[in-house]
Amino acid sequence: MTYSVKRQLTVALENRPGRLAEISEAVTEAGCDIEALCVVDNVEQGVVRLLVDDADRARERLIEEGFYVVEAEVLAINLTDSRGRLAQLTRALANARINIDYAYSTVDHQGGHTLLVMKVSNVRLAEQVLRELSGREA
Repeated sequence: MTYSVKRQLTVALENRPGRLAEISEAVTEAGCDIEALCVVDNVEQGVVRLLVDDADRARERLIEEGFYVVEAEVLAINLTDSRGRLAQLTRALANARINIDYAYSTVDHQGGHTLLVMKVSNVRLAEQVLRELSGREA
Protein backbone atom coordinates (compact mmCIF):
# COMPACT_ATOMS: atom_id res chain seq x y z
CA MET A 1 0.00 0.00 0.00
CA THR A 2 1.21 3.46 -0.88
CA TYR A 3 -0.62 6.72 -0.30
CA SER A 4 -0.33 10.44 -0.81
CA VAL A 5 -2.28 13.57 0.01
CA LYS A 6 -3.72 15.10 -3.15
CA ARG A 7 -5.70 18.20 -3.98
CA GLN A 8 -9.11 17.25 -5.28
CA LEU A 9 -11.13 19.65 -7.40
CA THR A 10 -14.90 19.71 -6.91
CA VAL A 11 -17.21 21.38 -9.40
CA ALA A 12 -20.93 21.88 -8.76
CA LEU A 13 -23.01 22.25 -11.89
CA GLU A 14 -26.50 22.00 -13.24
CA ASN A 15 -27.54 18.47 -14.10
CA ARG A 16 -27.97 18.56 -17.88
CA PRO A 17 -26.45 16.82 -20.89
CA GLY A 18 -22.96 17.94 -21.89
CA ARG A 19 -21.74 19.44 -18.63
CA LEU A 20 -19.36 16.56 -17.82
CA ALA A 21 -18.06 16.79 -21.39
CA GLU A 22 -17.37 20.51 -20.87
CA ILE A 23 -15.45 19.81 -17.65
CA SER A 24 -13.38 17.02 -19.17
CA GLU A 25 -12.66 19.14 -22.26
CA ALA A 26 -11.48 22.04 -20.08
CA VAL A 27 -9.16 19.72 -18.14
CA THR A 28 -7.83 18.29 -21.41
CA GLU A 29 -7.27 21.79 -22.84
CA ALA A 30 -5.28 22.63 -19.69
CA GLY A 31 -2.96 19.74 -20.60
CA CYS A 32 -3.97 17.70 -17.56
CA ASP A 33 -4.78 14.04 -17.08
CA ILE A 34 -7.71 12.88 -14.96
CA GLU A 35 -6.51 10.30 -12.41
CA ALA A 36 -9.84 9.74 -10.63
CA LEU A 37 -13.41 10.89 -11.14
CA CYS A 38 -16.62 10.77 -9.12
CA VAL A 39 -19.96 12.16 -10.30
CA VAL A 40 -22.89 12.47 -7.90
CA ASP A 41 -26.25 13.89 -8.86
CA ASN A 42 -29.37 15.09 -7.17
CA VAL A 43 -32.46 16.86 -8.41
CA GLU A 44 -31.01 20.39 -8.51
CA GLN A 45 -27.35 19.89 -9.40
CA GLY A 46 -24.51 17.51 -9.97
CA VAL A 47 -21.17 17.37 -8.21
CA VAL A 48 -18.02 16.30 -10.03
CA ARG A 49 -14.91 15.41 -8.03
CA LEU A 50 -11.61 15.14 -9.88
CA LEU A 51 -8.06 14.15 -9.12
CA VAL A 52 -5.79 15.46 -11.84
CA ASP A 53 -2.05 15.45 -12.36
CA ASP A 54 -1.83 19.27 -12.11
CA ALA A 55 -4.53 20.75 -9.87
CA ASP A 56 -3.39 24.35 -10.35
CA ARG A 57 -3.57 24.28 -14.16
CA ALA A 58 -6.86 22.38 -14.20
CA ARG A 59 -8.43 24.71 -11.62
CA GLU A 60 -7.37 27.81 -13.55
CA ARG A 61 -8.82 26.47 -16.79
CA LEU A 62 -12.09 25.41 -15.17
CA ILE A 63 -12.47 28.87 -13.63
CA GLU A 64 -11.73 30.48 -17.02
CA GLU A 65 -14.58 28.38 -18.44
CA GLY A 66 -16.94 29.74 -15.78
CA PHE A 67 -17.03 26.80 -13.38
CA TYR A 68 -17.04 27.29 -9.63
CA VAL A 69 -14.24 25.12 -8.23
CA VAL A 70 -13.61 24.08 -4.62
CA GLU A 71 -10.41 22.34 -3.50
CA ALA A 72 -9.97 19.81 -0.73
CA GLU A 73 -7.17 17.62 0.55
CA VAL A 74 -7.90 13.93 0.11
CA LEU A 75 -6.00 10.72 0.61
CA ALA A 76 -5.13 8.79 -2.54
CA ILE A 77 -4.39 5.24 -1.48
CA ASN A 78 -2.95 2.70 -3.92
CA LEU A 79 -3.98 -0.80 -2.91
CA THR A 80 -3.88 -4.30 -4.24
CA ASP A 81 -7.45 -5.50 -3.96
CA SER A 82 -7.97 -8.39 -1.58
CA ARG A 83 -10.90 -9.60 0.49
CA GLY A 84 -11.13 -7.69 3.77
CA ARG A 85 -8.64 -4.98 2.79
CA LEU A 86 -11.20 -2.16 2.91
CA ALA A 87 -12.52 -3.46 6.24
CA GLN A 88 -9.00 -3.45 7.70
CA LEU A 89 -8.28 0.06 6.46
CA THR A 90 -11.58 1.60 7.54
CA ARG A 91 -11.43 -0.12 10.96
CA ALA A 92 -7.97 1.36 11.57
CA LEU A 93 -9.29 4.83 10.70
CA ALA A 94 -12.38 4.34 12.88
CA ASN A 95 -10.24 3.20 15.81
CA ALA A 96 -8.31 6.47 15.47
CA ARG A 97 -11.68 8.31 15.53
CA ILE A 98 -11.25 9.54 11.96
CA ASN A 99 -14.50 10.09 10.08
CA ILE A 100 -14.65 9.23 6.38
CA ASP A 101 -16.71 11.97 4.73
CA TYR A 102 -16.79 10.14 1.39
CA ALA A 103 -14.76 7.74 -0.71
CA TYR A 104 -14.63 6.45 -4.27
CA SER A 105 -12.73 3.67 -5.98
CA THR A 106 -12.91 0.89 -8.50
CA VAL A 107 -11.04 -2.29 -9.33
CA ASP A 108 -11.45 -4.42 -12.43
CA HIS A 109 -10.72 -7.79 -10.78
CA GLN A 110 -9.81 -9.30 -7.42
CA GLY A 111 -6.09 -8.94 -6.84
CA GLY A 112 -5.88 -5.95 -9.18
CA HIS A 113 -4.62 -2.52 -8.28
CA THR A 114 -7.02 0.19 -7.19
CA LEU A 115 -6.84 3.84 -6.27
CA LEU A 116 -9.03 4.55 -3.26
CA VAL A 117 -9.78 8.25 -2.74
CA MET A 118 -10.99 9.30 0.72
CA LYS A 119 -11.97 12.63 2.20
CA VAL A 120 -11.41 12.28 5.94
CA SER A 121 -11.91 14.46 8.99
CA ASN A 122 -8.21 14.54 9.92
CA VAL A 123 -5.78 14.02 7.03
CA ARG A 124 -2.60 14.22 9.13
CA LEU A 125 -3.79 11.64 11.66
CA ALA A 126 -5.00 9.42 8.82
CA GLU A 127 -1.52 9.59 7.27
CA GLN A 128 -0.09 8.35 10.57
CA VAL A 129 -2.58 5.46 10.64
CA LEU A 130 -1.69 4.55 7.05
CA ARG A 131 2.05 4.67 7.85
CA GLU A 132 1.46 2.23 10.70
CA LEU A 133 -0.60 -0.08 8.48
CA SER A 134 2.05 0.05 5.75
CA GLY A 135 4.75 -0.83 8.28
CA ARG A 136 2.82 -3.93 9.35
CA GLU A 137 2.66 -5.10 5.72
CA ALA A 138 6.44 -5.05 5.21
